[in-house]
Amino acid sequence: MCGYFLTNSTLVDNAAINRIRKYIDFRGPDYQSGIIDFKGWKLYHARLSIIDPENDNSNQPFFDESGGVLLFNGEILNYSELAERYYDEDFYSDTALLSRLIVDERLELSELDGFFSFAYVDVTGTLKWLVRDQFGVKPLYYHRDLSGALTISSEPKPLALIFNLPVNNEAIEEYRAARSPIFSSSYFDGVESLAPGCCLINGEYFNLKDELEFEKSRECDQSDLHCVLKTAIESRLVADVPVGLCLSMGVDSNLIYNLADFDKLYSIGFEGDPDFEYLRKNGPAKLNLIKAEHSQYASDLDFLLKLRGEPLSVPNEVLLFQLAKKAKADGVKVLLSGEGADEFFAGYDRIFKAFSNLNAFDIDLFIDLYCYEKPAKYSSVYKKFESIFLSIDLEPFEKVRWFFVKYHMPVLFRRLDFAMMAAGVEGREPLANRHTFNLAKKLAAKTLIGNKLGKIPLRRLLADLTTENFAYMDKVGFPVDLTKVFPEISDQTSYDIWFSKNLEILNK
Repeated sequence: MCGYFLTNSTLVDNAAINRIRKYIDFRGPDYQSGIIDFKGWKLYHARLSIIDPENDNSNQPFFDESGGVLLFNGEILNYSELAERYYDEDFYSDTALLSRLIVDERLELSELDGFFSFAYVDVTGTLKWLVRDQFGVKPLYYHRDLSGALTISSEPKPLALIFNLPVNNEAIEEYRAARSPIFSSSYFDGVESLAPGCCLINGEYFNLKDELEFEKSRECDQSDLHCVLKTAIESRLVADVPVGLCLSMGVDSNLIYNLADFDKLYSIGFEGDPDFEYLRKNGPAKLNLIKAEHSQYASDLDFLLKLRGEPLSVPNEVLLFQLAKKAKADGVKVLLSGEGADEFFAGYDRIFKAFSNLNAFDIDLFIDLYCYEKPAKYSSVYKKFESIFLSIDLEPFEKVRWFFVKYHMPVLFRRLDFAMMAAGVEGREPLANRHTFNLAKKLAAKTLIGNKLGKIPLRRLLADLTTENFAYMDKVGFPVDLTKVFPEISDQTSYDIWFSKNLEILNK
C-alpha cells in the first residue's frame, strides 16, 4: 500500500515537491523516493511496506532490466501462485512479479487477485499501463493540461494545487446527495478518477454489467458460500506484517472473525452507543474496545480534513482513523474490514427490498431511498442519476446492485483507504473481491432478500457459526452526534454540522 505521483507536464517543476509530499507522504511512511527524472517524466513514490518490508529492493519507483519503471499502490495477493505458474520460481514481492509480467508481456489483468493501481513507463518514455483494480479499492486520479500532458496521483489535492484547478460546484451538490462526488470523479474541475476495472491506455478489462447478466440461481449452497468466504478471507491475510480485524456487531465483520484466527481485534464507539455497549458486555476477551471522546473527535476531524484537502464522506471515517491509530501503536499494519458485502449480497435492506419485486425501475423511488439530500427533480444531479440508470439494461433489482457496486462501493473504499492510510495502516476487503463476487452475482433477489432483511445467505451462515438471534438482530452501527462534538454550534443539526465543517476545507 503506497502513494505515487508522476507527470510528463512541463508545468510541474521540482518546486512542486512540497505540495506532492504534503498530500502523498502519509500514504507511505516507510520510504519516500524524492523526485526522480525519467525519460521526460517526473516520478515520486511513498511506500507503506507490507510484503517484503525489510528489502530495499522492493522500494519504488521500481526499475527493470528492460529500462522501464513501475509505480504501484496496493497488493497482488496471489503473486506467489502467478510466479509459480509463469516462471516456476519464487519472487520476493508482488512488485517484482508485476514488473516481470509486464516486461515479458504476460500480464493478464483478470488474473490479479488483490487491490491496486499502477503505472508503467517503458524505456522510450511511453506510458504503457495505467490501471485501477476491478472494484475501485485503490484511488487513482489524473489531469491533462492544455498541452495534453498527463499528471497522475494517488490523491487529487496535489493536482488541484499544482494546476490551480477550481472547485467543481456540481460535485458539491453530489456530495450533499450522496456524500461524495459520485459522478464528477473529484471535487475539482479537471481532476478525473480512473474508473474501476479500467486501463487508461488499453481500455476496460472488467465490465460489471456483463458480469451481472449471469444466469441467476434461486438457491445458495451454504457449503459453497462457506468455502468461498474462507478462501477470500485467507487471501486477504497474505502479509509479512501483523494483521488485525475491525469488529462490530455486524454480520460481515463477525463472519470474518468466525472464519479466521486473529490475535488483534479492534472496535470503537462512544459510551452509550448500542454497538459499543453490546461489545463491552459480550465482545471477545482479546477485543481492544476503544472509547471515543468528543474533544478528540473534533481534533482528529480537523487533522484529517487538512491532510486530505477535501471533504470526508461520513462521520465514522474519523472513528476508523482513531481505531487504526491504536492498531498501529500495537504494531499492526494491516486491518481487515467488512466493506462490500452489502453491495454484493443486497445488504441495504430498504432499497434492495423495494426493488426486488418491481417490474420497471423507478428513478424517483431510488433517489428518495438513497439520497441524503434529495436533489430537485430535473436538477443536474437528478438528471445524472436518471441518465446512468437509463444507460443500463438490467432488471430493477440488478440495476440497483450494479449502481451500488459501480458507484457506491468505491466511495466506501475511499473512506477505508484514507482513514487507515492516515494512520499508517493498510485496510483490506475480505468480503468484496472476485472470490465473493463470482458467487454473489449468481444469486437471485429472492435468494438474497428475506421478508425485511437482506444478505440472507450470509446471515444463515453466521447463524450456523453463532446463533440465530445474533445473525438476524438489528445493527445500529457507530453513530456520531456532532452536536456533542461541537456544542458551541446550537442552531444546526448533526447532519448540517457535518456538511458545513467538511465543505469549509474546499475554501482553504
